[in-house]
Amino acid sequence: MSRKIGEFTLNDGPVLVTGASGFVGQRLMELFQLGRGDIAADCTTEFSAPAGVRKIAWELPGPPPASLGQVRYVVHLAGLSSVAHSRSSEEKVMSVNAEGTRSVVRWIEERTPGALLLFASSAEVYKASTGKLVEMSPLVPISPYGESKLKAEELLTDSGLQYVIARSFPHFGPGQAGHFVLPSFCRRVIRSFTGGDGVISTGNLTAVRDYLYIDDVVMAYACLLANGQTGRIYNVCSGTGYSIGDLLSLIVKISGARLRTATEPRLLREEDQLCQIGNPEKLKILGWTVKVPLEEGLRMLYQWWEERL
Repeated sequence: MSRKIGEFTLNDGPVLVTGASGFVGQRLMELFQLGRGDIAADCTTEFSAPAGVRKIAWELPGPPPASLGQVRYVVHLAGLSSVAHSRSSEEKVMSVNAEGTRSVVRWIEERTPGALLLFASSAEVYKASTGKLVEMSPLVPISPYGESKLKAEELLTDSGLQYVIARSFPHFGPGQAGHFVLPSFCRRVIRSFTGGDGVISTGNLTAVRDYLYIDDVVMAYACLLANGQTGRIYNVCSGTGYSIGDLLSLIVKISGARLRTATEPRLLREEDQLCQIGNPEKLKILGWTVKVPLEEGLRMLYQWWEERL
């Protein structure tokens, strides 16, 4: 029996998700409607999963438990995801993100060679550019995080696996950790109502990013598993860029607050891409489109934090 995920259809068979406790993993399990026969992996089994999903502990870059059986699809999300934090933990980031992917590749080759692997890479592998980035754009990562993702991509291209690579641009939504840019803005804006001084501390507000709401990212992954060409790379992005200052202004507008900003030196990165906008045409050809407008997504993110602070 096939598996229907929105507009996309996967063949019958178990799905394994690594990094299942994370922001994307949690939403993916929900939208993929994972259940009996499917497997969710993370460092420990102390995370929530839909009824029927088998939870396993797999701490990368180590091997999986011997009980992990064959699957039809692997969605490899596991890894350290913060660009900023990667600068203070370069060896760990490379170990978990790159060598961890090697461990997943080795397991698939040895235990379930017919599986299709979707690897969640990142736009951070690209060289800085003021134009829209396409999949053939130069690759010159400027952070340890980007370097680790590029190394993982190279491991896949050297393997004999069936795989697709999703180069995901920044994404956001309810459940994302509070230290990421947009959740951090929401928290600071909300707290300005309860004892704040009307000032929001910020880093660089001129950098331009291409953001997607989490549901559109998950549906892009479903599209790639269903319709993507094996061995190909696809940008997962909207094709539209907004400055970080514009995004903060939208959040302030949603809140109804009257605030001003102040640059905080400790929030500035030593190196940062000034502009990062992708071209999603290869993905759109497969049948994917953006469904959640940016401001609607920001409103849902803001309301989620408002209910928790």
